[in-house]
Amino acid sequence: MRAAAFFFVILLVAAVAGAADGPYVLSDGANGWQAVSVEEAAGVPRKRVLPLAAGASITVKAVGELPAFTVKLRGPAKPASDEIRISGKAPLFVVADTHGEYEILVAMLRKHGVINPGLGWNFGRGDLVVLGDVFDRGPNHTEILWLLYQLQDEARRAGGGVHLVLGNHETMVMLGDLRYLNPKYVQAAQVLGVGSYSELFGATSLLGQWLRTLPTVLKINDLLCLHAGISRALIDSGMSLREINAGVRSVLDGSAPADGSQTALLMGNTGPLWYRGYFADQTTFPLATMADIDGTLESFGVHRILIGHTIVPTVTPLYEGKVIAVQVYPRRDEAGRPNFESLLIKRNEIWRAKLDGTVERLGP
Repeated sequence: MRAAAFFFVILLVAAVAGAADGPYVLSDGANGWQAVSVEEAAGVPRKRVLPLAAGASITVKAVGELPAFTVKLRGPAKPASDEIRISGKAPLFVVADTHGEYEILVAMLRKHGVINPGLGWNFGRGDLVVLGDVFDRGPNHTEILWLLYQLQDEARRAGGGVHLVLGNHETMVMLGDLRYLNPKYVQAAQVLGVGSYSELFGATSLLGQWLRTLPTVLKINDLLCLHAGISRALIDSGMSLREINAGVRSVLDGSAPADGSQTALLMGNTGPLWYRGYFADQTTFPLATMADIDGTLESFGVHRILIGHTIVPTVTPLYEGKVIAVQVYPRRDEAGRPNFESLLIKRNEIWRAKLDGTVERLGP
């Protein structure tokens, strides 16, 4: 890393509380990388640019009482597998829809031994699954993304795994739909001098390239893991896991025909990123029948479907336990007390994981 190779650019813009952000690792235009960040000095947000040597590490700064951590940058990722096999003896921990609530997520992962106090991997040969929607609403999705990126490498080295599937908010940000973006990130785009925040997750950025390799639907043993759900229309299309994942990637890389019927299905209300038809109160979506659920299980060779996307008050089995809704929104009450739940599967037993570290059995 070149010494003294950074500079500051001061932009006088209205400050947002806690405006520090980044780093984002972007192409420097000459076959190299640079880390760009928003830092605060005397209450003024500033742009910092730091050239990166090959094999460099970056530091993600402390947030609140959470420590800073180091991320070892990797080369370009290959497309993730559509299907993986893991040991039935190792635990599987599932979270959904963290929406930038970094401190609440870390509290959950620490309490259940997935990570240690220093934010390092602590789950051994276990696996962590994140059912999409890291982005938007909350103020710290950048930190969550870097944490998952780093944990993915640490878990692999320990014999475990970290698996993030895309949610509708990941695809929205990458495609330029920023309607739910936290004001902090609107300011970050201004300070960093980009026309749109989505440019920071473009295909030539490190995180943008990584995100574009991730699956939309992932089969883990006999579990189907995705953000929203599988509709009757998607089953009737006959698309395989490979075709679903490749189809969404083609939309993200711009190679899919904008008016194609497959694109419309994958990215629309009956696609795997948006469908809410497992819930009777979601009347604008075609309601799934038990036959639809059984058809999904048979088509993909699984016994259970794990989803996020639609908020439930507690982790909830649906359709006789064939679907489990995991999306308990991470929020704080008026007294500042956080609420969040996750799912733990251990030796074929299913547990509701609470933020205080306790678990409640849901069933086999």
